[in-house]
Amino acid sequence: MSIQVSNLVHPFISLSKIFPIEIISEKNKAIVVTGSNGSGKTTFLKLLLNELLPKRGKITVDGDIAFLGTKNGLKPQILLRQQLPYFLAKNVTFLWPHFLNMQYQELSAGQQRLVALWLILQTVKPIILLDEPFAHLDSSSRNMAYTWLNAKINSQKTIVFSHHNLEELTEINGLQVLDLNQH
Repeated sequence: MSIQVSNLVHPFISLSKIFPIEIISEKNKAIVVTGSNGSGKTTFLKLLLNELLPKRGKITVDGDIAFLGTKNGLKPQILLRQQLPYFLAKNVTFLWPHFLNMQYQELSAGQQRLVALWLILQTVKPIILLDEPFAHLDSSSRNMAYTWLNAKINSQKTIVFSHHNLEELTEINGLQVLDLNQH
C-alpha cells in the first residue's frame, strides 16, 4: 500500500520543462500535488496510473488504485439507483436517498462531484488518486469532503490528489505537499 517515485523525469507541455521528484508515500498519509495551471498535476497522476510513461526514473505502486479524474465516471442518463451497485458494497447506505431516482445529469455540477467523490472514497482499494476532487464544491460540501478524506487517511488508505490552492486544505490531516512549481 505505497507509492514510490524516484528520479522521475517526464517532458510535458513545453518539452524543455521537466520535473524530477523523489517521494515515498505510505498509509496514513495524503499527498497533495499542487502547482499553477499547466505545471503537471494531472500529468503526474497519469504517470502514477501508468497512463503515461516517464522519460526516466522509476514509479513503483504497491496496491490497487482507485481513480477519480476530472470527469466523474457516472453515466449521465442513467438513474443513480442503477449505477450504485457498481460502486458500493451491499451493506453501504447511500448518503442521498432523494437522488436515487434521478438521472446523474439532473444533479448540479457540485452535487455530481460530491456523489462521485463519496463513491470513490468507499472503495476497498488501498490507494486512491483524485484529480481536483473539490472542483465545483461549495464551502459546505468541501468541508464534508475534507471530513471524508480525513477518515480515509486514518483508515490505512494512501491518497494522492491534485489541488491548486493549499490555503483551502488546512483541515486535512497528514498532508504532504508536492509543489510542482518548485521543480
